[in-house]
Amino acid sequence: MVFPAFHNLVSEEEFKELGEKFEEIEEQKFGEDGFKTIVEQIAEIEKALGIYDLSQFTPNCNL
Repeated sequence: MVFPAFHNLVSEEEFKELGEKFEEIEEQKFGEDGFKTIVEQIAEIEKALGIYDLSQFTPNCNL
């Protein structure tokens, strides 16, 4: 995974600063509730395509 390896390359303070910077960029690009809004939009698209319910793709493990 990229993130655990990346986390090992920077100090805890640098990691925290990067997280705050990414949050600032997210808010600038998508607004205050941008992430929430996009997740809701994706959920609506998944519902329209009939792929919202992941259980339909998950094998039944009852033996």
